[in-house]
Amino acid sequence: MASSSIVVCGVCESQHSTTTAEFWCPECDEGLCSKCLNFHNASKALRYHAVISTDNYKQLPPSIANISQFCSEHNRKFKNYCLQDESLCCPLCIQSNHDKCMGILSLEKVIETAKASALLESLDQNLKDIKLNVERVVKDRRQNLSEIKEQRQKSHDEIKQVRIKINEHLDSLEQRILRDLNTAEEKIKSQIEELLEKVALNTEKVDLLQTDMRAIREYASDLQAFLGSKMIETEIQTHEKFMHSLFEDASLHKMDINCKINDRFSDILTSVTSMGSVSVQSSPPLIVMHTGNEKQVQSRSVQCAPPSAINDVKLRLQTNIKYTGVTGCCVSSTGDIIIIHKQNNCVLILNEDGTLMNFIPLSTRNPVDVTCIDDKKIAVSFPDSKQIQIINITTKKVERTIKTASQCYGVSCRDDQLTFCGTGRGLQSLKVSGKFTSTLVKDETLSSWSYVATSEDKVYFTNSSHHTVTCCLLTGEKMWEYTDQLVCYPQGIAVDEDSNVYIASNGNNDITVLSSDGNHAKKLLDKDNGIDKPFGLAFDVKKGKLVVANYSNPA
Repeated sequence: MASSSIVVCGVCESQHSTTTAEFWCPECDEGLCSKCLNFHNASKALRYHAVISTDNYKQLPPSIANISQFCSEHNRKFKNYCLQDESLCCPLCIQSNHDKCMGILSLEKVIETAKASALLESLDQNLKDIKLNVERVVKDRRQNLSEIKEQRQKSHDEIKQVRIKINEHLDSLEQRILRDLNTAEEKIKSQIEELLEKVALNTEKVDLLQTDMRAIREYASDLQAFLGSKMIETEIQTHEKFMHSLFEDASLHKMDINCKINDRFSDILTSVTSMGSVSVQSSPPLIVMHTGNEKQVQSRSVQCAPPSAINDVKLRLQTNIKYTGVTGCCVSSTGDIIIIHKQNNCVLILNEDGTLMNFIPLSTRNPVDVTCIDDKKIAVSFPDSKQIQIINITTKKVERTIKTASQCYGVSCRDDQLTFCGTGRGLQSLKVSGKFTSTLVKDETLSSWSYVATSEDKVYFTNSSHHTVTCCLLTGEKMWEYTDQLVCYPQGIAVDEDSNVYIASNGNNDITVLSSDGNHAKKLLDKDNGIDKPFGLAFDVKKGKLVVANYSNPA
């Protein structure tokens, strides 16, 4: 906060008189008593200055209150702002230090909307997001502590139950396993409590920044608000890095205690040397961190076509590919069509006219969907075996197998980020080269045969058994959800360059398009056009073509 000492009237002080100031003029950068305020307000040059009370002035953080309006080098008032150097300039500064700089702006124009700027809104939102993430972390860690306690108690009970059935020889073994169990719990507890202390300290700093933000909004001058925002933005970035570090350094991994009781007690007196073993398992965080900066970038990049644009969408059959039993498809960056032939348990790569270019047999049974990672790699989902395989289409070799926690059906990849539909869990996401899977959109109702598509800033997915189509931001926030009789058992999904959403309505045997806002729908193709049990969809943005994977009729 600004200094709590007495503020004297600057005008009276210049006349060698000491008078307590009741007001503060940020423009003049000095205090004013009631008498001098009258003269100040009567002056034509000064009457429009935004004078505040000294009580309000003292609410400003010292770093904001101490911002000077004058150049320390030339003792001239700042009049301009250099975009190139991001610094304030007086007239002499421009001549001496910024004569070759491009983008010298009027300071008055730069700061006139400082308090109403998007930056202040963004900083305010960032602080709120940090506090929200802190609350989530604290809740998650406390829940983990509770689970650990329950797990320890459960293991303890098992140990005691076994102990009743055996003789005194097991006393030493019992104490050993209990010590291991307690040690494991104390170790986890110590780690979590240490983390909570760090989070609490970070929260106190965020609270102080929020207090400073309120003071800036209410009492700072435009210049103070402008420069103060820059200062606080730096502080916020530090706190955001701290929050990000919790996710990156495994601090938020869910810790579990497992105690396995040795089954070989029949020969316990001669051969068993331990009662069991205690292990600690670490799994990826169950929470997703949201930041205001992510939301900002995404909200700026949204470019939705008008809802009425779907009235202009028309499709005509260009190529009828001969294969049936197809459940998934995608289009490579070179325009090749890649399909999953579920019946023959293989991947087929076709050129634009449907001619077979490559055949990749699959050793794992029942593939469902496919997506391109790059020009050489694809990802194929196998729900029955709960895995996704990364396959090199040149060597036809499986380069990596990703185990999933539930059955995985639809899969999509964008910017090295793999997103897939996990039955009973929701949308799951992981880096193609990463190890940990996180929940992008939690949906315990997500059924089998649900598919997903991604765009630059959104993710779209179908929930086949619940007859819904949902659009979310890449941070997980739901934008809209569509449900109507036009969409029955929706499966494949694709998005065009205008954010129109194409749906394979398997129950209706048709292809439906939804407007970018999810408010309008139109049936494009049906059985008369050759649509028969459609599963996968893919949209070639470069050529404006939609690929439909039929299961019964040719794709």
